[in-house]
Amino acid sequence: MQLKNNIYKIIGKEDESGVVDYTIQLIPSCFIYQAHFPGEPITPGVCIVQIGKELIEELLAEQTSKPQTLEIIKVKNVKFLSVISPNETKQLVYQVKKMDLSEDKTKVEAQVVVLSEHKTMAKISLVMQCV
Repeated sequence: MQLKNNIYKIIGKEDESGVVDYTIQLIPSCFIYQAHFPGEPITPGVCIVQIGKELIEELLAEQTSKPQTLEIIKVKNVKFLSVISPNETKQLVYQVKKMDLSEDKTKVEAQVVVLSEHKTMAKISLVMQCV
């Protein structure tokens, strides 16, 4: 399931010195928040990682001028440092700090930091395969 326009929407993008910042807005009415958890919604960790993957697909598509679909083949590192609740955190910045595409263009390695008002919420390091 694509999370874009369901649990979040992109409201801005900045590209400075090779670091790309996607500003996203969480959508509290998403059905995921109804189940996780009623009355005290929390963004599931798997969704935090999936949003990062989707934003990397978007960035890669812009760079290659064709749609990209990635599959996570290895989670090198994930650190969830703070709870992300749509009631308390309306916007997040997903900062793509590093993205390397293999020479044969079949694998992508990326590092993403999730920020809320300059506070680090999560750090994600993924290896993905183009499908």
